Amino acid sequence: MRFYEGCPNFNQKLDNLINFLYFFNLDCGVDVMNVRTIFGRFGIYIPQACVVIFTAHDLITSGTRDWVRILLQNALVYGLGCQMVGFAVGHIFFGDKIAQYIGWNKGDPFQFEVGVADLGIGVLGIMCAWFSGPFWLATVVIASIFLEGCVIGHIRDMIRNRNFSPGSTGFVFYWGLISPIALIVLLAAC
Repeated sequence: MRFYEGCPNFNQKLDNLINFLYFFNLDCGVDVMNVRTIFGRFGIYIPQACVVIFTAHDLITSGTRDWVRILLQNALVYGLGCQMVGFAVGHIFFGDKIAQYIGWNKGDPFQFEVGVADLGIGVLGIMCAWFSGPFWLATVVIASIFLEGCVIGHIRDMIRNRNFSPGSTGFVFYWGLISPIALIVLLAAC
């Protein structure tokens, strides 16, 4: 089995994303080659944007009959998988910077451990492009437990230490709160 065989639209989705970025570059004057700037400003939102873009593409090209399954697969692969791999990169390679952003102490070994957990869940999410059924259920269960546990940890930190740093109360907090609920609802609807 080839890398992309289980996900027939994978290459087409990748081409569409590249074409979208190229089109965006030509019409808006954004330097797509400056990936560091784009990811530095918007990287945290790119996986969620991919869920919307790829789901819209799939619905337009495949029809709306299985829209819940299409949305769930894209949410698992891009919204969970790619997002968590991105978080893993941050925690593993930029741990001190992420700790400071969260409002926690630099140099704590928890950064590496959280990064490895993020990586494991991210890989599970991406593998949902090739496996479904019980695999999707297991992925949603572990991701939900981990992410809701992280949300509870941030709430405890807000109450005990009055930590309202952007990394503790911003996008990641709300994403960790809402994403598992959305995945559970979509999985139940499939």
